[in-house]
Amino acid sequence: MRQEYDGYPVRAGFCGPGWELEDCAAIARRHRQTFEVPSAAALSGLKVGDLARLHFVITAPDVVADRRNPRAERMWVEVCKIHDDSSIWGHLTNEPALIESLAPGDVVEFAHRHVAQVLPVPPVD
Repeated sequence: MRQEYDGYPVRAGFCGPGWELEDCAAIARRHRQTFEVPSAAALSGLKVGDLARLHFVITAPDVVADRRNPRAERMWVEVCKIHDDSSIWGHLTNEPALIESLAPGDVVEFAHRHVAQVLPVPPVD
C-alpha cells in the first residue's frame, strides 16, 4: 500500500528508484577541511517549516552511464513532520532534473545524517 502525507507520496527508506540519500555526516568526517554540515545544535533545532538541503545520489544506470551528468542532485525539502524515532519528513521543493521518480511536493524521509545545510524558518514577531 502506498503511503501518503498531505496528499503526496511518501518516499520512505532514504532511497527510491534511481536515487539514494547521501550520508553527508560521513562525508564531512572524511573531508573535514572541505565539506561542512550543520552543527548538532542546528540539527536538533530543526522544526516544521525549516528547509533542509539533501544530496540525492543518482543510481539509475542509464543516468550514471552518461559522464556528463552530475553524481547527485542537491535539492531542498521543507520539513513537514518530525517523528519520535528521529526520522524526518520533508516536502521536496525542487524540480529534479535527472531523477524521474521524484516530483515537487513528494514527501522524502531523511535523518540528521543526510542534511547538508539548514535554512531555518524566520521567527514570527
